[in-house]
Amino acid sequence: MSMTKINWYPGHMKKTKDMMKENMPLIDIVLEVVDARIPISSRNPDIATFSKNKKRIIVINKADLVEKEEINQWRDYFIKHNDADEVLELSAETGFNMRRLYSIIDKVAAEKKERMMKKGLRKVNTRLMVAGIPNVGKSRLINRIVGKNSAGVGNMPGYTRGKQWIRIKEGLELLDTPGILWPKFDERVGFNLAISGAIKDDILPIDDVACKLIDKMMKYGLKENLKSRYKLLDEDFEGVTGNVIENIAKRMQMIQKGGNLNVHQATLTLLRDYRAAKLGKFGLDRELLSQEAKNEK
Repeated sequence: MSMTKINWYPGHMKKTKDMMKENMPLIDIVLEVVDARIPISSRNPDIATFSKNKKRIIVINKADLVEKEEINQWRDYFIKHNDADEVLELSAETGFNMRRLYSIIDKVAAEKKERMMKKGLRKVNTRLMVAGIPNVGKSRLINRIVGKNSAGVGNMPGYTRGKQWIRIKEGLELLDTPGILWPKFDERVGFNLAISGAIKDDILPIDDVACKLIDKMMKYGLKENLKSRYKLLDEDFEGVTGNVIENIAKRMQMIQKGGNLNVHQATLTLLRDYRAAKLGKFGLDRELLSQEAKNEK
């Protein structure tokens, strides 16, 4: 498939962006949630633009799906590029590193309270905004912060709707926002979003998405992961990438009625397995780290 830009910007996302900008003067801390598998591809540049004068924390969520060494490289990357005041990897799903996030939030709140009390204000509220693209785990993160299911959580991209203020505790409030993409993103970003499940599976041709994942795994030297998972042989990788998916269907005995290979089932299985880290714990933005290393030489 040939394309340079992907346009996908439903009307509710523009409304959400406008709502976030409108409420930004009330906000003290912006928690920008990114997906550990696609830390750059899952960053909406609009969020960075209209939150640059706030205390910024990049939360690398789903850290349990990527090896620690790779996450450490991304933490260094964000710090080097001054993308945030704090960078923290965690898993809202498992609760990993949530205590560290609590302590960062409490520290910022205490600093604001001290400043305001010096000005004679007794009642001080610190307000957080949780922002990010669809399906990076914002609602699960909010549930962890609040300690109960105060925000709706769904597995489908773009589940959360509307504007929702949540009182965490005395003096601390949080604004939940729906996930927003930006109007245009390039092919590399589009495929990364599709592979990880950040956008719905019908946005891009799913066969092309699966082929792109295989291409990336081959580029990253992860051929053995595919061989082990699907009982593939070296000969199964000969020819075009689409042949690999057909061979997955053959080796895993995915057969339709009539005896034909169920290539669609193999495609869905491949993507589901990556999203569940059954093909290994690796991200899809690795080439950016490689380019960064080259630029430093």
